[in-house]
Amino acid sequence: MLLYVFATAGCRLVDDDLTACGSDYLINYEVRLVTEVNMVIDEELSSDIEKPVANALKLWSEPIFAGYAHDLDMRFYSLDGTDELKYQKQEIIDATRKSYTLYIPRENYRHLAIANVTDNTGVEEVDGAKAPSMMLRQKNKDTLDSHSMAVYSARLQMYMTENENLSFDVHLYMVSSALALVIVDSTRTKNPVLESVYIEGTATRFNVNDSAYAFYSPSVLRAQKVMHNRCFACVTLPSSDEDDSWKVKGYVRNEDNTVTESVLTIRRPLQAGTMRIIKVWLGDDGSLTPIQTAEVGATITLDWKDGGIHDVVTG
Repeated sequence: MLLYVFATAGCRLVDDDLTACGSDYLINYEVRLVTEVNMVIDEELSSDIEKPVANALKLWSEPIFAGYAHDLDMRFYSLDGTDELKYQKQEIIDATRKSYTLYIPRENYRHLAIANVTDNTGVEEVDGAKAPSMMLRQKNKDTLDSHSMAVYSARLQMYMTENENLSFDVHLYMVSSALALVIVDSTRTKNPVLESVYIEGTATRFNVNDSAYAFYSPSVLRAQKVMHNRCFACVTLPSSDEDDSWKVKGYVRNEDNTVTESVLTIRRPLQAGTMRIIKVWLGDDGSLTPIQTAEVGATITLDWKDGGIHDVVTG
């Protein structure tokens, strides 16, 4: 997606007197996907019995990974040592291509940009008065739904030389991650039903200025049902780079109305710009057994009772 912004050098921020306007500075915004999501889904869910799940997961992920920006927040910070916000423009884009003109003084800037934050149910921008403190923060709730959109960010030093026509390319990279828990059919004599899936241990903050994730006040994210209790998926922030740093919890209701809790500990980090697919077998007792046993460990609790940590949603 290319978003073209023309920043005319030498103009005032709020002033109708534009006689100081000089050469044009062209700023090209481009959203870049790190992962080809459909290719990942096709590779991971390639069997005939998995095809319906693959198709449903593609439909779910299409608006998230399509490189589509709902909104764009552009910020220009001083490079004189104060790091202060000098100019900000927010636009609702809702398109893959947009052109407009900004009038900003001819100065050097630390440029930070974020996309898909304004109406995002999962994250919000905070502390943006200075460049080093600008961050995206996961909203502070004990249990959150999957983020409604994937978030993108960019950072760039902009040196605006006088009397020269310059072009700046700004590449917006995905801050978010996605994961899906998929049940692979097996022969069962009973019919337990996967009702809820939760994710724990992912980041709660992202510092835009240095692209660093932080883990404060950990919360739990509730995944969305993608297909008939066979697939749940979630958009979140990445995990840390440490092994065994994040978990996926599945809750299965059995025919006798008991609930089985399966805690899957993921040994490979969840990285930004990726979709991770975790495949499991569903047993007669409601247990979820990971197929990728080298990467995922499992702890099963039969006849599990809610201790107040999760709000298990049924139906």
